[in-house]
Amino acid sequence: MKLFKMKFYKMRKLALRIPNKQFECVHKMIPVLKLTGVIFCVVLFLPYIITVFGRGIDEAEKLPVLTGPVITILTEKGTQTIPTDEYLCGLLAQYYDKGYTREELKALSIILRSNFLYNLEAGKNFYDIWSYQERREHWGQNFPNYEKEIRNIISETTGKILLENGKIEEITICDFSHDGKDCESILQTNYADYAIYQYF
Repeated sequence: MKLFKMKFYKMRKLALRIPNKQFECVHKMIPVLKLTGVIFCVVLFLPYIITVFGRGIDEAEKLPVLTGPVITILTEKGTQTIPTDEYLCGLLAQYYDKGYTREELKALSIILRSNFLYNLEAGKNFYDIWSYQERREHWGQNFPNYEKEIRNIISETTGKILLENGKIEEITICDFSHDGKDCESILQTNYADYAIYQYF
């Protein structure tokens, strides 16, 4: 029995070595098919690989999260329910590359928040803002840096508004002229009748 098994094993090994002419063309094609598959995979996934390794984590995952009271507003895209400061991001974005310094933009974020809350209390329900997608398209390759900076500026002034005699009023945006180097001194110089108040 043991001898029979040994002979059978040797015969099987010999049989495997016998070339089968019927499948010769298939055997020759295997390396070509493998190479074609590799090339196909590289071409298909190369843009993704470049994006992932070139950009790393998607920029949206690295952006500061903005908060504030949740509001419901009507925009060109329809009704949106978003945090106040997330909405403010779409407002401040329109002023970002207009020559303002960082501290002026911080002062501007306080003014814009004040005006927005004033309009909200007055019953205005339609607002023209730059949406997230519009900011991406407008700024192009600068979008990740610009968006992050705007969100940081708004985060640093979170909840701050200007009040006139204890009341929230509409504020005219002026050309800043100041000697101070921080947003508080900018506001005190240009809006002497107003006081900074922590709204939320």
